[in-house]
Amino acid sequence: MAVMTRHYFIVARDQTSLCEYLARQFASEENVEVFLDRRSGRDRRVVNGDRDTVERRGTERRHQPFVDTQLRSLGYAMFRVE
Repeated sequence: MAVMTRHYFIVARDQTSLCEYLARQFASEENVEVFLDRRSGRDRRVVNGDRDTVERRGTERRHQPFVDTQLRSLGYAMFRVE
């Protein structure tokens, strides 16, 4: 049995039209998923007292330099998972 290669498109948060377009283009493809980048620093911060903000996680688990570069330059990143 052959393993199906999956294709993922992560689209920049400010590119909703592009995300909708790609989702329509690949709607019939079972091995393709298109979604908006959900990463955000805001939802990991906790206000501590009046002014202090504390990062709940010590490191950024979702930091992916390739994805970040592609999102900035192209508006999306595409990668395959086998």
